[in-house]
Amino acid sequence: MSHNSIKVNDTGPNRQGVVGLALNDLSDVTAASPSTGQTIRYDGTGWVLGSPATALSLFGTGQSQAYPTGGSAIAVGVDLHFYGEAYNGSGVTGTYTGWFNDITLPAGDYILTAVSGITMSSSTGEVSYRWYDQGGAAAVGTTGIVGDSDLDVGSPCIAYVSPTASTTYSVRATAVSNVNTLASQGNRAAERGFIEVRKL
Repeated sequence: MSHNSIKVNDTGPNRQGVVGLALNDLSDVTAASPSTGQTIRYDGTGWVLGSPATALSLFGTGQSQAYPTGGSAIAVGVDLHFYGEAYNGSGVTGTYTGWFNDITLPAGDYILTAVSGITMSSSTGEVSYRWYDQGGAAAVGTTGIVGDSDLDVGSPCIAYVSPTASTTYSVRATAVSNVNTLASQGNRAAERGFIEVRKL
C-alpha cells in the first residue's frame, strides 16, 4: 500500500499525513539561519534573507521645552537644535534625550528630513535651512523654510547622503531674517521640529 507517499522537496508526511516544512525547505528559498528583524527578498533568481527595505529613526518628541540659550545666536551658518528621540531604528549613533544640534550616522545610504520650529520676532521673519556634513559641505537636497506663524512650520529640508564611514550631519541656517533671540525662542522648536532618518 502506498499511502503517505507524497513528498515535498524530499520531506515526507508524518504519521498523521502532515508534511511539515520550514521556509528554507522550499527549493527557491535560502533562509537557513534568519535573525530577528530580517525579511526575505527576491534577488532575481530566488528568495534570500535580507534587511527591511528601509529602517526609520524619528527625533522630536513634541514636548514643551524652551529652546537652549547657550551657544551662538541663530544666524547664517549656525546649526539649529532639535529635541528628543522618539525612535531610533536606523542605527543613528549617540544620545538624543534632550536638545541636540547634530546626528551621527554609520556608513550607509540615508534620506534625511528635518523641519525646524524656531520662532521669529516679526511677521516677516523667516529662516531657511538645509543639511550639512561635519566638513561644512551642503548635502545634496532641498532647502527648508520656517516663518513666523505656526502655519509656516512644515517646509522640510530633505537630503540624500551616503557616508562611507561614521559621519556627523546637522541642519544649518542658510538665510535668516527677524529671528527671535535664543532666550525668546520659546517651546515651538521642541513642539513642532523633528528629524526623520530613513536608512535605505
